[in-house]
Amino acid sequence: MNATILGFIMIAIIVVILIKGKVSIAPVFVILPLISAALLGYGISEINGFISNGLRSVLNTAALFAFAVMYFSFLNDVGMFDVIVKKVMKYMSNKVEIVLLMAAIVATISHLDGSGATTMLITIPTMLPIFKKMKIRPQALLLMAALASGAMNVTPWCSSVLRLTSAVGLDPQEMWLYVLPLQVLALLLTYASVIVVGRAERKNGAGMTDEEFAEMKKTIDEPAVISVSQRVLVFDMVLTAVLIGLLLSGKVTSNLGFMVAFAIALVVNYPNVKQQNAKIREYGGAALNMIVIIFSIGILVGVTSGTGMIEGMANTLVAVIPESLGGHLPFVMSVFSVPISMVLGSDTVYLVLAPIMGNIVMAYGGTMISISAALLMGAALSANLTLIGPTPYLALGLADVEMGSHLKYSFKYVWAIGIIVSIFAGILNIIPF
Repeated sequence: MNATILGFIMIAIIVVILIKGKVSIAPVFVILPLISAALLGYGISEINGFISNGLRSVLNTAALFAFAVMYFSFLNDVGMFDVIVKKVMKYMSNKVEIVLLMAAIVATISHLDGSGATTMLITIPTMLPIFKKMKIRPQALLLMAALASGAMNVTPWCSSVLRLTSAVGLDPQEMWLYVLPLQVLALLLTYASVIVVGRAERKNGAGMTDEEFAEMKKTIDEPAVISVSQRVLVFDMVLTAVLIGLLLSGKVTSNLGFMVAFAIALVVNYPNVKQQNAKIREYGGAALNMIVIIFSIGILVGVTSGTGMIEGMANTLVAVIPESLGGHLPFVMSVFSVPISMVLGSDTVYLVLAPIMGNIVMAYGGTMISISAALLMGAALSANLTLIGPTPYLALGLADVEMGSHLKYSFKYVWAIGIIVSIFAGILNIIPF
């Protein structure tokens, strides 16, 4: 069977299964790629090689997730988040839109280090308790984090820009300056979207009456329940602030930062060895499910890349474009780059699709930087909606939301902003019509 056709069939089946929510992610991402590889005629040893490559690609993310989840579970256990939420809520008005805006701003700041994983690990645990109190769906939090981090994803030190420019032979700084007006617009649209999203959430029952808000304010004034001494809790807060500062500065990697922070916090908060072992078992259980999903994604990525399915799908998308659209290709690709990136994954868009499309565009008199900008903006905005990539599943695990539910809620907003950005880029001739 043809690898390209089988790739499209497999992706379509995965999308349907995820949206239906009838089967958990891990078996889907393991069984379907293995069946596909076998149908293509690959033997056990070759499939083992594909899987090994795929697992290596997600190993750092799995390690990061394990220690990050344990660290944030520990902070929640000792009561630190409860203390922070109570402090924040004292100064917050009874407005759903303000809470959404706060989430977007936190995500914007936390993405300065260029890491989507760090953004989710900082934004979601910090804001989720407030969203729950305001009865705002966690999908809205995922959307705000996705939009803000997506807009920030085009800075020159982000892996997205580095992967794209290395594939097409452009300078990262030049690429960023070229799309800077689009980045600014994407951020402004993200902040403005809280009006629309806030209205939808209020229709769904979010928010409180003035009486409920006043009652909640009374409970906020009550002391938070903490399981450690005040001095140790202050230490935990300082440690977390230092950790976040180091992550944002890029002085330490996320893996190392969370490993060291968890080790220090565990010893300080639980000096007894038996307590430490018990807590590791307790917190590790919370991380295990998502680690299994991350390794399953590694299998999917390894098999689809190794068998040529991903490359074949990318080439097919290029082939179906009519020749009459050649001169308008950058704008067309910009409009559809969000769904394309969501299905194929950003690696395929940056490393496979961009060079191919660039050569076609230049044949029609266009420029490599215009098609690169077209693909970059959509892939950046949809980075946390892609079916092929670990960071979205990290966010889903932290928010306890299914992928199908996330896509139903967020896709329309993300694609709408992507289209508006494309039109604005056309007007400015950044991505010619």
